[in-house]
Amino acid sequence: MRFTYTYRSSDGQRHVGEIEAESRDAAFGKIRAEMGVKPIKVVAADDETASVQQQDVGRSPRDRLHGRAALVAAVVLAAFAGGAWWWMTSLTDGQGQPKPETITVNTPQGPVTYRIADPLPRQAIPGNRQRIEEGRNTIFTNAAERLLARFAEPGRAVAAPDGEKPTEGEFAVCLREPVRVASTDFTEVSDLKRIVAGLKREMRAYLAGGGTVEQYLAELAKRQRLEISYRENAEQKLAAMLEATRQGTGKTASAQQQGAGVTASAQQQGTETALRKAYDYWLKANASLKSMGIYELPLPDALQAYQAGLGLDE
Repeated sequence: MRFTYTYRSSDGQRHVGEIEAESRDAAFGKIRAEMGVKPIKVVAADDETASVQQQDVGRSPRDRLHGRAALVAAVVLAAFAGGAWWWMTSLTDGQGQPKPETITVNTPQGPVTYRIADPLPRQAIPGNRQRIEEGRNTIFTNAAERLLARFAEPGRAVAAPDGEKPTEGEFAVCLREPVRVASTDFTEVSDLKRIVAGLKREMRAYLAGGGTVEQYLAELAKRQRLEISYRENAEQKLAAMLEATRQGTGKTASAQQQGAGVTASAQQQGTETALRKAYDYWLKANASLKSMGIYELPLPDALQAYQAGLGLDE
């Protein structure tokens, strides 16, 4: 049976497509497994047409026109999705059979198990930075995955990998193959692979909605630039607050030396107030960055003593 399904992409846009399945429940499962999206509506194609025709009864000509235009758009989109369907089946082989969840390979060091990566959203990866940076260009099997790995962590500027930009055909092959995590992978490498798996799932949904490879990569680059600017702005504002604190301390000390009547107690109180404001901003800025998955600002040396005086752990 042929079913029409509706889902929303990561950018909030509503998309429609069609799929063959034995039942409505099977269609739900097939869409989620093969495309990595959660449909919000699945109906038999014939029932959908009948439903639209019944809704036309008693409606104004303008409403009918809008309804029919939406139906035409859905049909066009479904046709595009059907043409791109061959690269959406990342979890099946050429015969439509599910690819094995785990694969064991015997190596001189012993057996290594590879399992299909459970996708993660883009986020900061904690741990050994050297392993993460080396992993971007060494652990992935093709240029398309290496390019996607550049955008794994929000707000982190990463140089483009060497070599030519992957073609749409190379991305098509990439999207058909699942990312696998090895039993010997470090946690940092495993997280990086899982985030790339999430980007591939997002990309499949974007293409199914009518977008192109070029458009998706442009959206990724735009999103990363905005994230980088958020963090840079927070870093610059905190640095400016600390610089103002240092300048204020110097001015107060100079006034004391000139006998302006400024007491040491007033100087200390003003410094503590400025440090408290800077520390509060550091906390708020990091909370905001963390909510966006962007790696946090380190605690400046000037605030470490202040934090220690509060009796808090870093």
